[in-house]
Amino acid sequence: MLDTVRGLRHLVGLGNSAPSALPTVFHVTHHKAGSQWINRIFHALTYERMVMPEVENVQFLGKPIVQGAVYPTVYVTREQFDSVAVPKDSRRFVVVRDIRDTLVSLYFSLRYTHPVLHERIQNRRSALAELSPEDGLVYLIETQLTGIAQFQWSWANAREELIRYEDLLERDEEILARVLLRKCRLGVDPGRFHEVVAANRFEARTGGRKPGQEDLGSHERKGVAGDWRNHFTEKVTKAFKRLYGSVLIATGYEKDFNW
Repeated sequence: MLDTVRGLRHLVGLGNSAPSALPTVFHVTHHKAGSQWINRIFHALTYERMVMPEVENVQFLGKPIVQGAVYPTVYVTREQFDSVAVPKDSRRFVVVRDIRDTLVSLYFSLRYTHPVLHERIQNRRSALAELSPEDGLVYLIETQLTGIAQFQWSWANAREELIRYEDLLERDEEILARVLLRKCRLGVDPGRFHEVVAANRFEARTGGRKPGQEDLGSHERKGVAGDWRNHFTEKVTKAFKRLYGSVLIATGYEKDFNW
């Protein structure tokens, strides 16, 4: 661990004690909100500064923060973030997704494409295989969405700027230029930035498949917002509203329960 930190400090121009000219950057988000999309952009633009994600966010919650580094896919609530000592000039940005679309994406990922990294994933896949899509969605509502809901609640209640995945789908370069180049001072060439953003769009990643054209066997399944409408039956909607309807209001996706 110590050798890794020293090596990273050297790469970002820190030596052992000198302050970095570049801020430490944290990409804070939740599962199924384009986290790997942004992660790939970081890989292409600033790989030498990255601290790679670890299971249970150990790289953030359990190890010293490396000044001047870039931390992608940090899955933590506001309270968890505040419990960690971060460098003074740190920058963060928080990305969320409509939790209804998050649910649908989670269903198809667990059902078909997510790598079986541990026994829990296999157990969930086996459970979903025994259920209809409708009952599978209800099962996930009741067992798997709590952590994502807590994440969204915590950052919304803190009145943090929430960058919407849906807006990124429509205006990725505009939003990411503001966030990464100006707010986070990533320190990369704007021309290279443009190339990398374009190379990581849905069509480029899927060999020309248009957003909305579904491939159940691909991690980039559909690439559109609002797909929940195609899967929410009355039963699913009732179960969702009961547990998470207020989250949609807190995050600004709905004004009330009448949707």
